Amino acid sequence: MSDAVLTEPRYLSLAQASAIVNISTRTLRRAIAKGALRASKLGRLWRLESGELHRWVNDDGAAPPASVR
Repeated sequence: MSDAVLTEPRYLSLAQASAIVNISTRTLRRAIAKGALRASKLGRLWRLESGELHRWVNDDGAAPPASVR
């Protein structure tokens, strides 16, 4: 491989997800609790699919307004 491609892992912890989209873990937990963001619980730990995270940010209005970006 000539160029290394950086990719996100398929499953993210809440801490990883919050760092990627710059949203607090508390906000992510609230979205999970109200059913807006799908996540799986493995024992005590939540895991999000990276595609689901990006879908939630783009489709459910979690992204900041265009004037802020």
